[in-house]
Amino acid sequence: MLVSSAMVAIARAAPSDAPGIARVYVDSWRHAYAGLLPDRVLVGLNYERHSREWAWVVANRGDVQPVFAARTPKGRIVGMASVGLSRAKDRPADGPYASSTLTAPVGEIYTLYVDPDWQDRGVGRGLLAAGLGNLAARGCRRAFLWVLRENPACFFYERMAATRIAQRRERLWGCDVDEVAYGWTDTGAVAAKLGSCSAS
Repeated sequence: MLVSSAMVAIARAAPSDAPGIARVYVDSWRHAYAGLLPDRVLVGLNYERHSREWAWVVANRGDVQPVFAARTPKGRIVGMASVGLSRAKDRPADGPYASSTLTAPVGEIYTLYVDPDWQDRGVGRGLLAAGLGNLAARGCRRAFLWVLRENPACFFYERMAATRIAQRRERLWGCDVDEVAYGWTDTGAVAAKLGSCSAS
């Protein structure tokens, strides 16, 4: 167990956690991206399909893409995150994350979502601490993530000691979307600082 409080416990996910992870994933997308992504994208999200996909990831990619779940004392999953080595196509092309400057692997936060009813309670902080701590233990001193520019989560990452490092426009689902990248240059130190804060 990585983070524990009276409110939630954060630990590596098991395949049996997939339905709860899928629910958090789908509900968070619909909550955060309403008005930012086409309605057809959000309506098309499917609990069962995402449950199968996350069960496969947890069972088959745990060594390279660990998934973390935040669980209440009653067993309800209220948050999830997944991390791994940065994907070359997603790594910012300039600055300290550029391939030409790297002497060590760079980590990436692939996903981080919290049940809308459980936001602003420290769950996201705990998940981020777990993810960055995992990346630090794998030799990734630097890490980053991409988020839609209009997503209110941008303010969360700024509070979590991240620096805005890049921006891009991508064509997804038939429309252009603007994204920004946030990064950390000392994952171990940030994970320790965030982990020392209560997850409640």
